[in-house]
Amino acid sequence: MRTRLLILVPVCIAAGFLAGRLFWEPPLDAQPPAARPALDPLASVPDLRLPDLASGTPRSLREWSGEALILNFWATWCAPCRKEMPLLEQVHQQWQGRGIAVVGVAIDRIEPAQAFTGEAGISYPNLVGEQEAMALAESFEPGMAGLPLTVIVAPGGEVLHRHVGELHAGDLDRIVAILDELATGRITAAQARQRLESV
Repeated sequence: MRTRLLILVPVCIAAGFLAGRLFWEPPLDAQPPAARPALDPLASVPDLRLPDLASGTPRSLREWSGEALILNFWATWCAPCRKEMPLLEQVHQQWQGRGIAVVGVAIDRIEPAQAFTGEAGISYPNLVGEQEAMALAESFEPGMAGLPLTVIVAPGGEVLHRHVGELHAGDLDRIVAILDELATGRITAAQARQRLESV
């Protein structure tokens, strides 16, 4: 009797396991989704014109095609955006006219965006729009989940990298060092793109 029990118990456990696998296997649509493939960046910056926040004059991002560009999408209601903007202002003050440009794009209404940049002492160029600015952001990051979004562009307009989320001082230091090497010909655009992946 004891021998039979010693044989029956493992058989019952195995049968129960197999039955559970057969009847409790989750349906295909309940399986975890496959990882989203990396999005290929745009070949170059689109020629979309948005009003300048200071003057209201329509401007194209291609105006800065002769420089490396740190393009930052933000909004007044976005706390991380407001937090990183003084760091971007420091980069602007240090590199203006030296091969690296900082340009903001406010996905916002003109009045609050003007009020914030004035109070915060932001002097780098800012463009502004609502649906048009959002469409521009989504051309770089389809299905964009939130702000801030920073796009790094090589001289000539080639998109190198996209960063979603707040930039910290260390991030900007690395970005600027890489763009400086690119602008002075010490690295190629492909090498810059690879290094920017760690930001």
